[in-house]
Amino acid sequence: MVSLALDEERRSTPYYLVHLLAEREPAAYFQTFGGLLREEGAQLLWRGSLKALLAGRSRDEFTDAALLEFSEGSSVVQMLTSSAYRTLTRDRAPVLLGTAEPPGPIAQDETLLLWLLELGEGTDAGVLKPLTGSAGARNGQLIWSTPVAVLEGERSWNHLILLAFPDTSALEAWLDDPETVTERALSRRYYDAEAMLELGSS
Repeated sequence: MVSLALDEERRSTPYYLVHLLAEREPAAYFQTFGGLLREEGAQLLWRGSLKALLAGRSRDEFTDAALLEFSEGSSVVQMLTSSAYRTLTRDRAPVLLGTAEPPGPIAQDETLLLWLLELGEGTDAGVLKPLTGSAGARNGQLIWSTPVAVLEGERSWNHLILLAFPDTSALEAWLDDPETVTERALSRRYYDAEAMLELGSS
């Protein structure tokens, strides 16, 4: 899957990973994983923990989320195919989502809403703009909306949306807003699976 997602063009340009891990005590994992990132010259752009699983199945209850930037896609391939990475993830396999599209800036004190979707074939993510655009009324901001490839983990998601809010109360106010409730109900016709996670910086 890695070789299919990272063609020759993407191997020589920046590439971004969303790293999702269901691990109660991820410190030891990230001590080793951080060494692998340093070897490949990758940057940790943001890391946070789960506040609440708002939609999805129990297996989507990831306790740790991280956003990584690689200067070249080839470094991603090199890391994921290394024996050190395979040893690290043998008993605790993360879910990895990749994209060549860069995210917007994320403030460390913001509450994030990570929305992972399996959009229907041929569906343009623009159909979700009425929903994501309404976040501004609650001081929310669209940070990222991008197609993704699943590089690790058995998931069917093909699109990622990341929204930032000043705090949990602002996020909850947006989710409970009648307009949001209506738009969410209407949006369900466009996707076959979803997971929605509330994340806070760690």
